[in-house]
Amino acid sequence: MAASRGAKAGIVLVVLAIILCGVLFVVDRIAASAAEDRITEETRNQLAANEVTYQGGPKVDVTGFPFLTQVVAGEYKKITIFLDQPKIQNVKLNDLTVEARSVRADARDLINGSGDVTAGVVVGTASMSWENVRPLLELAGLPSQIDPSQVDLKVVNNKIEIRIPLQYQGFTITLLARGSMVVETGKVRLKLESVTSEEGNLPPVVNNFIKANQGRLQVALRLPGLPYNLVINNVQSTDAGLQVTASAENVKLTGQ
Repeated sequence: MAASRGAKAGIVLVVLAIILCGVLFVVDRIAASAAEDRITEETRNQLAANEVTYQGGPKVDVTGFPFLTQVVAGEYKKITIFLDQPKIQNVKLNDLTVEARSVRADARDLINGSGDVTAGVVVGTASMSWENVRPLLELAGLPSQIDPSQVDLKVVNNKIEIRIPLQYQGFTITLLARGSMVVETGKVRLKLESVTSEEGNLPPVVNNFIKANQGRLQVALRLPGLPYNLVINNVQSTDAGLQVTASAENVKLTGQ
């Protein structure tokens, strides 16, 4: 009889434990959802203040389970913000993903929608097509103004190739500039490896002009400022376009 009562008590305890776990899971997800709603609203406000548009809405994900243990600690593993087809200062991106790590916030403030939310490190990754990169090209060092819309841009053998049509002393020529995109103090430029001509059998005066411009031609990319004061530190070129990586430290995700 006693054994039977003990077995029943054990079953009751197991059932209660399952119910308690279920309740804690629901509470955990409600708290995480409240935090995501807060970050989403703040993101909308900051993007609107900086005249950043996008398709749909910001997609916010607060990573880490259980969430409530992060609430107690006041530090959150990772918050991810995704924007689809954002436009920044009339510059179109395919997408922008912002990952905030070591996020600090008071538990009550985060859930109630008050106080500051600060990230120790923020990393942003953006992609853009060559079609949207072309208008951002800034060419310097040539004797005549170049219309960026007439410049052809593509990737050949993992190198960026730019075709620049221009007129020189009555000749129509096309310069071929090849190189790789590099980042210097947060600015993106094309590090040239060669400048040649698409045409053959050119007069010496034109060949001399091309040789002279091998050292004069400068190609930079006029990228807009990114949200959260992200500073560009890496670019990768693909057949489809550019992949840009930027970062910042000690960033306020709310009330900027």
